[in-house]
Amino acid sequence: MKTEVVTLSDIKLVLSCSDDSVNEWIGQIDILEQLLACWLTVAENDYPLTPRIIGPPGIGKTTLAMSGARIKKQEPYIFQCTADTRPEDL
Repeated sequence: MKTEVVTLSDIKLVLSCSDDSVNEWIGQIDILEQLLACWLTVAENDYPLTPRIIGPPGIGKTTLAMSGARIKKQEPYIFQCTADTRPEDL
């Protein structure tokens, strides 16, 4: 598996491999549409919103995000956040 290096201005990011597992969102379609609306950009200089998807384990948060990424034809990257995750960790 290969990592990807992205340079933004003078900041170099090293991304792990994207997650290529196949998951299907079979939950409420409204939730998926809300997530996709957050990622919508109209103009080239727009920034998408970065929603937090929170809830107890096992309710489909990761599956929701991966399904949204697949619809947008983008590669999903998983970052596990915990209560002690700091901004510099992101």
